[in-house]
Amino acid sequence: MENREETGDEIIIYQCVGLNCRKKKSKLLEKYLKKYRLQDKIKTDAMDCSDRCKNAPVLHLHPDDKWFSDKDLGNVFKKYILNR
Repeated sequence: MENREETGDEIIIYQCVGLNCRKKKSKLLEKYLKKYRLQDKIKTDAMDCSDRCKNAPVLHLHPDDKWFSDKDLGNVFKKYILNR
């Protein structure tokens, strides 16, 4: 079985750095990564404004192409990250 890096399916969580998202920056993401000891397995990166300001702070999960707010982070971890 190929691992995620060999297939190009590494998990990356992008954080919007637009004005609204920056003001409401998610501290939950860091907490979840530490809680599940995934700091070295999941990359995080910044992305330009996603025009989803009403849901700030906005995050994007790659390679699943899922957009979500930090309010949904627990469900996203359960459904898309911890079950891999």
